[in-house]
Amino acid sequence: MKHFCAFHISAALLIAVALPREAPAWGPEGHAMVGEIAERFLTPRARKKVHAILQKKQLSDYEIASWPDIIRGNKEYAVLFPHNSRWHYVDFDAFADLETLRLSEDGQNIVSQVVFWHKELGRSRLPRPKRLDALRFLVHFVADMHQPLHCAYRYNDMGGNMIPVHSFRGAHFAIDAETPMDRLPNLHSTWDEYFVYELMDGTDPADFAAQLAQEITPDQARQWAEPDPLAWALESHNLARSHVYRFTDGTDLPFTWSRPGIDLTRENYIDANVPVVREQLQKAGVRLAHLLNTALDQPHPARQKEPAS
Repeated sequence: MKHFCAFHISAALLIAVALPREAPAWGPEGHAMVGEIAERFLTPRARKKVHAILQKKQLSDYEIASWPDIIRGNKEYAVLFPHNSRWHYVDFDAFADLETLRLSEDGQNIVSQVVFWHKELGRSRLPRPKRLDALRFLVHFVADMHQPLHCAYRYNDMGGNMIPVHSFRGAHFAIDAETPMDRLPNLHSTWDEYFVYELMDGTDPADFAAQLAQEITPDQARQWAEPDPLAWALESHNLARSHVYRFTDGTDLPFTWSRPGIDLTRENYIDANVPVVREQLQKAGVRLAHLLNTALDQPHPARQKEPAS
């Protein structure tokens, strides 16, 4: 089995603009579903080691899957992980040519952090508390990476955080706030949460995750498990370009930072993108399982067989 940490991040990618972001990708429900899906694709050996690290917790538990969001603002963790707020995204210009994109050299982006925490998780001699940190970061960041607006921005809109939304499937939001960052719905938060709620349609997250996992075919699981987080981020970037920032008729979403904001009920935007969210959650679960399997289901070095001559 090829170990994930050996892969290489191309130097041909765009230096990310480090803009702070607050909105958590997918919300607690989405993160829980990614963890639940991943659990179903673990090898027996990896599952045993995951449970040993988590003890009585599950990958889908709020304090595991959403932990990197929970600790934001915590003074103790701010000392331990001072750059955590920058680790949840990478700023790729949604409409830039792919060949112009490259990662920041300081490693403070979601792609580099997935690589780093995967490597940490695979260190068998690391104390359990540190492996627990690695596992929690990895579970969360893989899910984050599959929310397209965590891998793209347009006109410095902070991944859609600066684009207010006033209508989403029968919901009409207050328009009397003075600033775009007023905690009222914006393009980013609608993709984080409202699309997930639309997808679930009132179903319990655990039950819905089980349904999503059952839909995944063996061929899909093999295809999606390609061990390349950079490719996953670029895939999300492309979805932002083709689906998030465009209506189904090919016109760009209006660019406005002021209320009342944009209407997402037009041009079949919601119905067209709910399947995108569905598949992104499924891919995130399969890919998370792949990373956990490659980190934890490795033969003991002393027991590895010599390659056949």
